[in-house]
Amino acid sequence: MDLTAGKSLPSSMVRRNVYDPLEPTREPRWYVVRGAQGEVLEVRPLPAGTDLKRVFVAAMLERIDAGWQLGEFSSRGGSVFFTRRTERCMVSVEAADPGKPVGYGAAHLVDSPTRPCG
Repeated sequence: MDLTAGKSLPSSMVRRNVYDPLEPTREPRWYVVRGAQGEVLEVRPLPAGTDLKRVFVAAMLERIDAGWQLGEFSSRGGSVFFTRRTERCMVSVEAADPGKPVGYGAAHLVDSPTRPCG
């Protein structure tokens, strides 16, 4: 029997910081409600410095009070799902304005049939 198996060994691995989208920030955020197909139903800009955890919890309580059933939620993802009869929606706190397209990678830098560069 190995007597060292129960002892903890020093680790050379450093624990990464976990991203929390509801931590205070100096950047603006958006309160977004999306329908079952991902369509944006409601947007509220949240100024820099807003208590995002309070907004998240208040949104959950507001929906519950309106007759929605709380589904799965993730404070690590900054989102919560609700159902009411046959309706489903997601409420989230997002870092990007949902009204503006996000140009990931270099795709927005090349010509396309619908949007030429220039």
